Amino acid sequence: MQLSGNPSVSRIGRLRWALVIVAFIGCQAPPALADHVVLKVGAGNAVPVRERPSGDSDKVGELGPGDRAEFLGSVPHWFEIRLADGTPGYVNKQKAELVPDGPTVVTPTVGTGHIFTLHAIDVGTGLSIFVEGPDFTVLYDAGSNDDRAQGPSNRVLAYLALTEPNLTTIDEVILSHPHRDHLELLADVITRYDVREVWDSGAINNTLGYERFLAAVEHEPSVIYRTAAHDAGPITVIVQGTAHSLLQGLRISTDEVIPLGHTGQASMHFLHADGSHHANPNENSLVMRMDLGPVRVLFMGDAESGPRDSWDDGVPVAGSIEAALLACCPTEIDADVLIVGHHGSKTSSRTMFLDAVSADTFVVSSGPTKYGSVVLPDAEVIAALAARGTVLRTDVDDQACGNSNEKVGGDSDHRAGGCSNIRLTIGPGNSVTSAVWVGDEDID
Repeated sequence: MQLSGNPSVSRIGRLRWALVIVAFIGCQAPPALADHVVLKVGAGNAVPVRERPSGDSDKVGELGPGDRAEFLGSVPHWFEIRLADGTPGYVNKQKAELVPDGPTVVTPTVGTGHIFTLHAIDVGTGLSIFVEGPDFTVLYDAGSNDDRAQGPSNRVLAYLALTEPNLTTIDEVILSHPHRDHLELLADVITRYDVREVWDSGAINNTLGYERFLAAVEHEPSVIYRTAAHDAGPITVIVQGTAHSLLQGLRISTDEVIPLGHTGQASMHFLHADGSHHANPNENSLVMRMDLGPVRVLFMGDAESGPRDSWDDGVPVAGSIEAALLACCPTEIDADVLIVGHHGSKTSSRTMFLDAVSADTFVVSSGPTKYGSVVLPDAEVIAALAARGTVLRTDVDDQACGNSNEKVGGDSDHRAGGCSNIRLTIGPGNSVTSAVWVGDEDID
């Protein structure tokens, strides 16, 4: 097996593959219990403690450098705490952080060597990205046009069970938009794991897959559910004739930076969030940038730039998501790793947009099922990406994969997926190491 800065293919059987993965990432010790809240480095001399989880509520005290407040609970954007004098209140998560209990508080600074792992799970024709840090996990999409298995044969569940046997919690689950190839496997994930927050564009797609997804969220009352379509409060969503009663958290905001874990070294930030009605849910794609230490990863979902026949123009069409991102936040989309939009289609990834992103590592999740009359990725897009850096693809050996007895998920199911899984190891510092894992040792 080779691990290098360039994509390398290791043709080894499932059992050996599983043991190697666990040796690298499956034996991490769980994070220490965090039960106190302290001021973040760089947050200033003191931050206000509010009576309620709102910046408009009365100030009841302050949290200053060196202070330790008892952690009581967590709500979106706020920690519930008790100050040393016994006063309860709320402090903003952007200014404070949880720390392990003990006599000494050590707050890490940028560049302390944290390692993060990004997995592009081979779901066939679709997308699913799993990210883990020292004390957090995130799943961005889980869908497939090839694999619609439910239960443990679901390729995402099978992959996580194989590579993360001790995983019990996924902190953040994000559905970029409600198309089958991004959502079909998510309901089982929400049912199987303890999920803290679910982020959804709020666009409605009247399909059984989206109905199953909403039902799974509804049946987990502890989940914080947030969309770009509604403000906080109870909502009712009707899909496939079934009404789902959900408690909506705060509306997704492009102004909010969401911390990941307690180290202060990772965060996610939605750059495009549109819950309004569009004829094509691709236009609702939640575009998100994740900062993992100094490395930026840009998740595009199926965000587009215009019709296929105008891709050669190189300029996103007015009204497209790529055009909106170039107009609103060209510096915010600058990234090191790009999860390529719309599976490498010519409807996305225009030259002007790629120039602004300036990534040199590209992940393309695709498979053999046609979108209309087209199998993605488009060769022109792959050539443009390859001219800029390393391209990693989940459709390696798709043809042979269908009959493999050594892939993740259903064996010999005559479907794509389960063979070529991409892993990026990010850190320490700004290093990015890539590997492609192939689960069938008999593939030439």
